[in-house]
Amino acid sequence: MNPNTESQSPPPAVPVVTGPSDGPAEVAPPARVLVVDDEAVIREILSDFLTMEGFQVLTATDGAHALDVMETHPVNLVISDLKMPHMGGLELLANVREVHPEVVTLIMTGYGTVETAIEAMKRGAFDYVLKPFKVEEVMHTVRRGIEQQQLRAENIELKAALSLYRLAGRLGEEVELGPTLELIVDTVQTQTRADRTGVILVPAEHGAWHAPTAPFGLDDLTERARTATEPVIARNGRVFRWLVEAPHTEEITSLLMIPLISRGKRVGTLVAAREGGRPFAEGALKLGTIIADRAAVAVANAQLFETLEATFRTTIEAFVTALEDKDRYTAGHSERVADFARVTAEEMGLPPADVELIHQAGRLHDIGKLTLRSEELNKPGPLTDEEYERFKAHPRYGEELLGPIPTFRDVIPAVGGHHERWDGKGYPRGIAGLEIPLMARIMAVADTYDAMTSHRAYRSALPHAKAVAELERCRGTQFDPDIVDAFLVAIERWRDQRAAEGREYPR
Repeated sequence: MNPNTESQSPPPAVPVVTGPSDGPAEVAPPARVLVVDDEAVIREILSDFLTMEGFQVLTATDGAHALDVMETHPVNLVISDLKMPHMGGLELLANVREVHPEVVTLIMTGYGTVETAIEAMKRGAFDYVLKPFKVEEVMHTVRRGIEQQQLRAENIELKAALSLYRLAGRLGEEVELGPTLELIVDTVQTQTRADRTGVILVPAEHGAWHAPTAPFGLDDLTERARTATEPVIARNGRVFRWLVEAPHTEEITSLLMIPLISRGKRVGTLVAAREGGRPFAEGALKLGTIIADRAAVAVANAQLFETLEATFRTTIEAFVTALEDKDRYTAGHSERVADFARVTAEEMGLPPADVELIHQAGRLHDIGKLTLRSEELNKPGPLTDEEYERFKAHPRYGEELLGPIPTFRDVIPAVGGHHERWDGKGYPRGIAGLEIPLMARIMAVADTYDAMTSHRAYRSALPHAKAVAELERCRGTQFDPDIVDAFLVAIERWRDQRAAEGREYPR
């Protein structure tokens, strides 16, 4: 027998029944044990008995040799002598815990070093065996160690199943790409205890997305990583086989990387990293792989939804253009209302995201008018009662048109409420005061000002001064007083800027 290689003749497999008692039995692969001792006779005795018990066996002459063996031959359990040249059992234990934390370790020692063996257990060894040992006691301890590893693996699978169940439930309620990615990242980061976690999307037309907690981007992956089709765990300096060396990656000591494959197509890569501390173990890889399988489908679906949604957005924008082409008197109205609403929101000190949302709402606030006939929009005289009722319904039609599209969900309050009045006499719902959404109150002032200062079929445009006077007159009845105040400051700034640029503005 060559003591430094795997046994030449394959050991008999130990059958493990995992199915029902009356069904076919599944055979689990035998566990692999590494025996580390500088005495050849000890290695041979343990190797022979472990092989007869159904284990695959590797051997090594000291701790350094054992680590070399484990680099190319994954093992389940290590039996190591305590005292060896070059690298003893305690140093080997520390390295195994650091690089292969999923491996169970047993320490062999003589009577005079029992205290040291107990110290080894405190440092993470599963148990110790006293020399001279009884073979049956060693076999019993090895079996207990393998059982503990199997229980740990089952716990990981149960934990992964529970995480997957929760993730699947939450992903089933979410169709947008950003929230989908956040759910995946949060789950993986929590379950693997990573310091950084991110999802990098492929193909390039979707761009590279990463979670705020992880500055990973497509440019951070090496070419080898971009084409990898199998899950990867890398530790210490080996992480730079997969990540380029950069200031934000140089502190990473352990990397977990799992391709996201859906229907045979790679849609992205899940990346998790730790900075210092214990590296990722095989259990984290298994858990991450299970989650990644479900996540890949969710990402692919979200990307498809995003593509469809982009089509919807383009269509709605085309509708806005069509609406203004339909009513020659209101050409540019939506864009001007969007600008007036934006500068008002800025004057009120609203957050930039809210300002942008209000600007978008201005573009779409009259989308419900697509349901009106051209002759009604361009009628030079008063509307009939029937025509006026149809006109009053356009905010609701706008809500119904935009409602199915999640991107427009947040602008619907402005679309449906921009004809409500502060005193409750507006339409379509007749709500009053602060019951009216803020963006709808802003839109009401912006919309009314532009309507007054634009030419219409039934009248000419009013001068800026008269429009301002009308807003002040209706302050506290038709309009929110605070918003009128903010608008009057904002519109003067807007007019000054337009004048400085030599562009047209209400006189």
